[in-house]
Amino acid sequence: MCSISFIYLISISLSCFLLSLYFLLNNMIYFIEWEVVSLNSSSIVMTFLFDWMSLLFMSFVLMIASLVIFYSKEYMSNDNNINRFIMLVLMFVLSMMLLIISPNLISILLGWDGLGLVSYCLVIYFQNIKSYNAGMLTA
Repeated sequence: MCSISFIYLISISLSCFLLSLYFLLNNMIYFIEWEVVSLNSSSIVMTFLFDWMSLLFMSFVLMIASLVIFYSKEYMSNDNNINRFIMLVLMFVLSMMLLIISPNLISILLGWDGLGLVSYCLVIYFQNIKSYNAGMLTA
């Protein structure tokens, strides 16, 4: 799973970087609205903003995450739960990307809370007293 995640993230990072250059040169901005729930006359809408800067930041986040996964393959080779670690890193990346492409306060807070929760889970990953104390500092 490590190699597949690394290759997948590095290729998306490169494509986001090239797309950010394309958006910058053509002065493009995409504003996407997604209606999550519609009940009677009220609806919950998630909005996403894609411009050159958000795509550039996403490419940096994906590049760093791919390198973390690449180096954790050898560093954590004796760990039985490395797939859990990889999933936590991927959830961290998704929360960071939600934080980057969110133009409104509610979705920014969702991304921020996701980062906090996943950070806590990553800090207490080894489940000993030192990691628990560091996790309490994180919380």
